[in-house]
Amino acid sequence: MKRREFMALVGASAVAWPASAPAQQPGKSQDEGHVVSYVPDYVATREHSGPPTGQVNLRHHGGWLRVDGQRSSSFEGPGRQVGFTRALDGHRYDSLDIRQEIVPSWTRPESVKTGKLETYLGETCTIFDLVSPADPIGRRGMFLRDCITHDGIRMAHGWAAEDGGIMQPPQWRLTSLTRTAVPEEETSPPAELFDWRNFTAFAAPTPSSEAATEPDFVAIMDGRYASSAGVRYRKRHFPWLRTDTKFANGAWIIEIVNERNHAALRFDATARGAFESLSSRGPQILTQDSGSAAGSVAEQKGVIVKLGTLLGQECKITTDMRSERIRTEWRTADGIVLKEEEAGGRAYNPEDWTVVELQRRPVELSEVMPPADIFERARWGLSR
Repeated sequence: MKRREFMALVGASAVAWPASAPAQQPGKSQDEGHVVSYVPDYVATREHSGPPTGQVNLRHHGGWLRVDGQRSSSFEGPGRQVGFTRALDGHRYDSLDIRQEIVPSWTRPESVKTGKLETYLGETCTIFDLVSPADPIGRRGMFLRDCITHDGIRMAHGWAAEDGGIMQPPQWRLTSLTRTAVPEEETSPPAELFDWRNFTAFAAPTPSSEAATEPDFVAIMDGRYASSAGVRYRKRHFPWLRTDTKFANGAWIIEIVNERNHAALRFDATARGAFESLSSRGPQILTQDSGSAAGSVAEQKGVIVKLGTLLGQECKITTDMRSERIRTEWRTADGIVLKEEEAGGRAYNPEDWTVVELQRRPVELSEVMPPADIFERARWGLSR
């Protein structure tokens, strides 16, 4: 499963991240053309005009902001974000997102102070334009604005208005604000988030062997993504399918998917081995166009199905042209993908992978579960 497919899979239940602020150091915020040395502790209520509409509660301490909705929460700190949604029973979690900022600062929007002042909740705040990085011919876009108090508290965020302010109603604004002491532990991600067994995705019972419709197997695939060569290791313990992709430059991707209920996990590490992102989702209901058409019984509009032989095995060759990015799979009669190719789209980045070694053998459940080290807090720079 590729990033495009994974994001389509998880999009319906993804945590709604608040609009990003400029990069900040702990306890610091940009305002008045210089760095505010200390952003005070505070509690607040933020109202979103949509979509989606609603209110969330904020708690800030030491550069960390906690945002609590009805079933979702996020923690935003220096260079990282952690978000999750709670399961309906309140005892487990449906989703988890961790992002560690490893991109260069020049790729982020720049916060540029203007001379415009506005007032929210009786607080005077300064308008800052969020200016995008320059494109290849030097153009820079500005569509969004923040209104920030003298001590670094963001009062409102929204689209740019012609008068230099924020278009009304803002995307969000504070409807209450109290500067007061907040305990550090209240702005720290809870410890149980870092135990994958607490997520509904991996708490679901595994079907018995009699219920299995596709065989367990172990495969090694050689291939490339854009200009990066790599090796893909794939294992299935039905219904779990785990894919580890390791590139020559050191980058590493783990994708684990439940082929029955579409629960999924994705982990990315950079070429230097730094942890970049981790996403986990519970069971999903997919529309017909959400996933690959490779397993379809009948041809559909925009889907071409042929028969062929690869590595001495009869395969169904499915080419899905329903989106900008065209995908082709060679799949055996018992559901093993021997070759996959993708090309096209806004970022061309051709990709192809071909099995060079295949064993149909029993695979232990432990072989397809997430490695423990990707859930270590310290590896994500979370010391608190």
